[in-house]
Amino acid sequence: MSSKVKSAKNDLQHPRYSLAANVELRPPGASAAVLATLCNISLSGCYLQSPTAIPKNTRLRIVLNTAELRADLWGVVRRRDADGMGIQFTNGVTVEDWKHLEHLIAALRSTGAQTRF
Repeated sequence: MSSKVKSAKNDLQHPRYSLAANVELRPPGASAAVLATLCNISLSGCYLQSPTAIPKNTRLRIVLNTAELRADLWGVVRRRDADGMGIQFTNGVTVEDWKHLEHLIAALRSTGAQTRF
């Protein structure tokens, strides 16, 4: 692995945690939600696998539903690869949605589910 790639992965703003869950993506102008699979998540973003190609720099809503919580977040597609996309969160639809994300990350941190690169 090149030092440039390794450095970029190690410089993530927040630790990422493994979490397999289904999410709904709502790109602007879409008539229906796009389903995607969440692979990992942090306070600053997530990585999703999706068969639908959403262009880089697209702003979209990400709706995360688990048995424990629901968080409705805004984000921007920052990178695409053959398997999916990296999303940077910008804010929650409401303050409570962002608090739900913080609660989820705290719970994942306590289980030690941090993703290693």
